[in-house]
Amino acid sequence: MGTGRMAHRSLTNSLLWVGASFGRDSELAALLAQPGSRPFLLYPGPRSLSLDTLTAAERERLLPAGEDPVLIVLDATWDLAQKMLHHSPILQDIPRVSFESRETSRFLIRKQPRPECLSSLEAIHRVLTLLRDPADHSGMLRVFDQMVERQLAYSKK
Repeated sequence: MGTGRMAHRSLTNSLLWVGASFGRDSELAALLAQPGSRPFLLYPGPRSLSLDTLTAAERERLLPAGEDPVLIVLDATWDLAQKMLHHSPILQDIPRVSFESRETSRFLIRKQPRPECLSSLEAIHRVLTLLRDPADHSGMLRVFDQMVERQLAYSKK
């Protein structure tokens, strides 16, 4: 199971789309256009706003009172995520957010392309923390850590 799917199962207000292209997905289009929602794509790069460095005024512009953030995460390898974004015009104009990774990934059973790269679940947890989501999401990391420990134990046998 991918870590994005694990995060989806850990969060109460989460939706999951499976596929490689979302250009013609009317359900996703309706969600993105829903009044009172503020969609963001978690995707690093020069067009991305770093959640780590937001001032109070920038945070208010990014997350105005009365609007619900809708975080979109492409749960895939970096190469596949680039292709998904390229083949999904509906996602290309959504504001992008990112963060500076200050920790090494806990996903010890998979090699990350660079030291600062995190799994989708770890990245989602970090964004929820940076957005000051009032819910406690530490259980998501506990389940993730248990899965990693179990996989490491199997690999030692």
